[in-house]
Amino acid sequence: MATHDHDASSTYTLEEQSTTTIATTTDHSNDEWEDIQKMDWSHMSYELQSVDAVLQTVTSMLMDDARKVHHRSVSAMSELRGDSPNKSGGRRGGRRRSAVSGGLGEHAQERLRLHKDEVNLMEGRVQGFVRAMNEVLDDDEDMTLMNVSRLLTHPERFLQPVSKDILHEESDEPELILEAYLQQALSIVNELDLLKGQIMTTEEQISMTLDAIRNRLLYINTLLSVASLCVAVGSFVGSIFGMNLTNHIEQVDTAFIRVTVGVIVGMVLMWAVLSWVFYRAANIHSDWGKKTM
Repeated sequence: MATHDHDASSTYTLEEQSTTTIATTTDHSNDEWEDIQKMDWSHMSYELQSVDAVLQTVTSMLMDDARKVHHRSVSAMSELRGDSPNKSGGRRGGRRRSAVSGGLGEHAQERLRLHKDEVNLMEGRVQGFVRAMNEVLDDDEDMTLMNVSRLLTHPERFLQPVSKDILHEESDEPELILEAYLQQALSIVNELDLLKGQIMTTEEQISMTLDAIRNRLLYINTLLSVASLCVAVGSFVGSIFGMNLTNHIEQVDTAFIRVTVGVIVGMVLMWAVLSWVFYRAANIHSDWGKKTM
């Protein structure tokens, strides 16, 4: 019984110690966050202000360049899709200008490829900046050595080997600065990824439009081929009757009219039947898609 009481008291002591440790850690994190919130950034050291100014300049340049790339790409995609706003001339004039300026075809696809290359180049620049920031954030010693003023005023804290607690304390302010600009860079990367997806969607839309135009041209070409076949059949019948051979039809007064009307009606019927067959063959896939949906 005494042993059982001893185990129970030990278990309670361990649980109490773990609860106290978790509470202490939570209180320490809350205190650290409150210290960061209450930090007077106007008294930040000169070297950290310099780092903040450099990062702000670089981030602003990247954001401006990304905004220009985004504007040019969106304008080009709007023109190619015919969604550009019409300033004058009404809807009909706007559609005509959009169709002419868009120029669906190889020119439009080449424009989109150029814009995609521009977006990829811009994304590579921002990704390089993000990698550089992550490399610095992963090294506490580099962030600690950014505090040059602290290194001069408190050299005893930087004697090798420096403890992890001191590294963590001295790297707090540089880490906050770097993480703030890292988040801005990641937001730029996300916007560029979204823009790249929009460009790919526009490319697919243009490809589908070109495929539809090609299919219409092929269908018209098929109808013309069918019409040529029908005319050739009528010419074949005419060539048969054009031979200088006796066929005893010459004696019938209405033979010419009957043959002519029969050939014309036969060509028309043949053209109608073959056109219907090709039309049904061309719409089998679309009808099957509608039934499956």
